[in-house]
Amino acid sequence: MWTKMRNLLNHRHFRWSLRLLVTVFLIGWILRSIDVEEFRRVALSPAWPPLVAMVLMAWVFVALGGMKFWVLFRALTPVSLRAFMGYFLVATALGSFTPATLGDFSLVVLLRREEIPLHQSLSIMVVDRVVTVSIYAALFLPLTLGLLLQSRLLWLIPVGFAIAGGLVLALNGHPGVRAVIARLLERLRLSAAADFLATTSHLLRRRPWHLLGNIGLTLLRCVSAGMVVQFALWAAGEYAPFLPVLYTTNSLSLINLLPISLAGLGAYEGGGVAIFGRLGLDEERVFAALVYQRVYIILYSLLILLFSRLLIRWMRPPADVPSGAELP
Repeated sequence: MWTKMRNLLNHRHFRWSLRLLVTVFLIGWILRSIDVEEFRRVALSPAWPPLVAMVLMAWVFVALGGMKFWVLFRALTPVSLRAFMGYFLVATALGSFTPATLGDFSLVVLLRREEIPLHQSLSIMVVDRVVTVSIYAALFLPLTLGLLLQSRLLWLIPVGFAIAGGLVLALNGHPGVRAVIARLLERLRLSAAADFLATTSHLLRRRPWHLLGNIGLTLLRCVSAGMVVQFALWAAGEYAPFLPVLYTTNSLSLINLLPISLAGLGAYEGGGVAIFGRLGLDEERVFAALVYQRVYIILYSLLILLFSRLLIRWMRPPADVPSGAELP
């Protein structure tokens, strides 16, 4: 019985159906929580200048996302920024309609055209994901919860992350420790974890500026994400202070990483309505702002996917240097 249950839960169509049901439930919950007529009135009469600013800032957000990935890839392979951005745009567009992991995997597959080994791409992407999630969880989540709960104990979260980071740096400096961990992972047949640790160790010891560059670009991307939502709120007629918007927007990004709905649809908007509502913002205007953002993402992604072949062909220089070899 348990084997059948496990097989059912692992079945692709069942997972997608379950996420669809969760998405419908969450959207229904949002609509029951707000004044639908007021939402419709606000959503159909946006302020156009901030809406245009939202679109422009969204392009900055995407560009920073590609650059922070590329900085890590550049540490190990000489792939050009132009070619990488073409693949990244297509992968992120696909990720707008699928779980985030599928969008990431599509980028890994596309990068094989640049002769970048599969295990290397996966390891770099895991490093970036760990950095991104750590910033969300250690910085923006405590700040958001602090606005809601007013508790100083929340700062134990970033302190814990700082201690863990310091421990990793200390252990990574000892070749004997690295060798023991590598042998342990090999015995456990955890090749993916071994590749991830080897890549992280290489970046920390030999390419620390690339890792620091990724962290810096990730922080800039977080600021641009807050500005996207700030402009969307202005377009919906809601004028809130920027810092609470910045904190909440990046905390909500954690929800997009959870495979509970279709590409975060409903979960992201529901979390935004709930948190911003607790902070005193008008829920109908908040939902309208997040709908503006979602509609733009869908239209942008459809356009990128429609011209994906042409985009990759144009972004990839014809005389590009093979990228399989590591940089000295």
